Amino acid sequence: MEQNKITMIKKLTSVITALIITISMAAQITIIPKPNSIKVNEDNFALNSETVIYSNEKERANIYYLQEFIKDATPFPLKQQIEYPSQNFIILEVTQEGKIPAEGYKLQVSSKGVTIKGSTQTGIFYGIQSLLQMLPATIYSGNISGHEKWIIQGVEIEDSPRYSYRGMHLDVSRTFFDVNTVKKFINWLSFHKMNKFHWHLTDDNGWRVEIKKYPKLTEVGAWRGENEALDAAFGSGNKRYGGFYTQREIKEIVAYATERHIEIIPEIDLPGHSRAVTAAYPEVGCDGEDESVSVQGEEQNVWCVGKEHNFKMLNNIIKEVAALFPSKYFHIGGDEVNYEQWNNCPHCQALMKEKEMQKHEELLNYFVRKMEIIVEKHGKHMAGWDEILDGGELKPQTRVYAWRSVAKGIESVTKGQPTVMMPGEYCYFDMKQSPAERGHNWAGIVTLEKVYSLDPTSKIASANAQITTANGQVNLATSKSTPSLTQEQEALILGVQGGLWAELFGRPARFMEYQAYPRIAALSEVGWTLPENKEFNEFSYRLSTAHFERMHQMGIEFRMDPPKVVYINGSIMVTAPYPWSIVRYTTDESEPTMYSPLYRGEIITDRAQKFRFATFYKDQIKSISVKPENANYTYLKPITTIETSMTENSRFPIKNVTDYSFKTYFRSNSKIKAGDYFIYKFDSPVKASRITVETGIPNITFYGVTDGYAEFSYDGVNYVEKTEFKLNSAVLYPKEEVKSVRIVATKPNDGYILALQDLRIEE
Repeated sequence: MEQNKITMIKKLTSVITALIITISMAAQITIIPKPNSIKVNEDNFALNSETVIYSNEKERANIYYLQEFIKDATPFPLKQQIEYPSQNFIILEVTQEGKIPAEGYKLQVSSKGVTIKGSTQTGIFYGIQSLLQMLPATIYSGNISGHEKWIIQGVEIEDSPRYSYRGMHLDVSRTFFDVNTVKKFINWLSFHKMNKFHWHLTDDNGWRVEIKKYPKLTEVGAWRGENEALDAAFGSGNKRYGGFYTQREIKEIVAYATERHIEIIPEIDLPGHSRAVTAAYPEVGCDGEDESVSVQGEEQNVWCVGKEHNFKMLNNIIKEVAALFPSKYFHIGGDEVNYEQWNNCPHCQALMKEKEMQKHEELLNYFVRKMEIIVEKHGKHMAGWDEILDGGELKPQTRVYAWRSVAKGIESVTKGQPTVMMPGEYCYFDMKQSPAERGHNWAGIVTLEKVYSLDPTSKIASANAQITTANGQVNLATSKSTPSLTQEQEALILGVQGGLWAELFGRPARFMEYQAYPRIAALSEVGWTLPENKEFNEFSYRLSTAHFERMHQMGIEFRMDPPKVVYINGSIMVTAPYPWSIVRYTTDESEPTMYSPLYRGEIITDRAQKFRFATFYKDQIKSISVKPENANYTYLKPITTIETSMTENSRFPIKNVTDYSFKTYFRSNSKIKAGDYFIYKFDSPVKASRITVETGIPNITFYGVTDGYAEFSYDGVNYVEKTEFKLNSAVLYPKEEVKSVRIVATKPNDGYILALQDLRIEE
């Protein structure tokens, strides 16, 4: 009996030991998005000069794709073999056995070789992506050190995506990205098993696709700045800014995406967001005396629905664009229409009367239904933002992109529409990633963890979340109770998409990448991995220990967390965000660089406010820089009155720049002009070593002074020391007590309003 107990204990110990080893080995599989079934074994396979590749696919795209990676990063030629190999192989096999889903794959690694099976070429392509992530990260760049071990862990993976739609959106109107940048963006998406690219090609600030029948759309509508039909905007300054894609370039990008199993969904934003169109062809706009502006501050940016000839022009535009894209869907926008233009247009009002419409949402639905007919005439189905739900019914195949809330997505599927979940509070990657960082915040702070927490189908509790738009208004209806969805309604949730709106992407260089990654890595797991296999801390481990290096080798300038820095009892203490972190610092308020000293331990100082710290990855990628918490950052707060030529927006009044709260700010009520001024007058003279004049919305840095200067006065009458604004800010260094500070615009700024902040006055 005792012997049996000993035997059982030994067996149990053996099982536990094997389980621990298996778990430990599984931890080495750091694939993103995480596969849904991973079984690690004790085998491994080493690539060498004799390794061959075999495929039974009729099309050879996958075999060439993998060969290219191996050839560029290793000394191994990976020769193709005609006959099925028995050892030292990589096999790509299309099979209908085993009921592998269309985008699914089976990946097996043994001592003999690697086998990837799929029922489609797409599934095999995704198996290749998992295989690449099991190789040294230099596979992505070809910049090998010579010390790589081309050994692949033994494993059996069975995997397929949770959702059929896993997308990213990119706005190229507000910031224009050239062909090579768009290709890189698509390539990076493919590495993360994303399969849709929603290309926002037109908006108020630039028309980006060549239309041969209407050449002025790009001759006029693709450019903005001084002496252009479109005003400068979003930090592009008063210089000429813009660009567009020729139809040849569009076809080149579509082919590139197709090779990577990514469908491009084009968007021509209508009937609002169309200032670039009305600048080129004013006749398409509404008639009347309306001077109202859209939520983004644009005048005359809506197509007139009452002019029937507009639909002939739209038909011709859709015809040309539809011919460039094989996607079955065509996105027409439909969002944020300035209804005041329709309300004040005789043609639109006559149409409403003729059709017995009671509200402008019905007019939007009239436009949308006309667009459904046009789009389907050219072999596509229509898609649009969730505003297209308002005002009437849609065709059952029309796809809705729910951006305002999860609630809007639920409303869409309960109305029977196929729906992509894209709620701003989870999926808008132009949002800030922390309170200290640059970015929008109207949808909240969108952290990596927040993105990862989205469950498009199950976490319906989020339906009651409200989102405040850029103009400060809540623009969605929320339900009082959480609805439950039927199985059929849940099936209408196609998947998830992230959004990159490009107002802020003009600077710094490659800011788009910083905002996109690693949040896209998190989103890829939302779209691919089953909820029961997801856990944020485990994802973070895979990300920081392995995927950072992959993204670095992919050429992505991704975001990292900054260090946590505190100042206590005369000492600066730094906590690095990752175990491997390198933290560098400066002592003069400048940005840390790769040449700045390393933080190696506690720093004793009485000048903590002068220090700046940043996390570095291989001294090539760095986090934002941060100041020590609890350090003395006090600014002087003199009693201040304002004199200005500008009128205030009542929601952002002048008093906001005299309260010395750097979270509040002033907005003018309209676009400024040359000669406009803003004077800060102090009740008593101020002795200051430095005065920083910040313009623009805090941490967003547009709507500031584009062209102008700041100066100060010792007597409150005569001004000296003109300092030109650079990137919305100017720094003044008085030598005596200052009585007032003046801002003067020498040209209109590149925004529809001006935003100003409190002065930062240092003793």
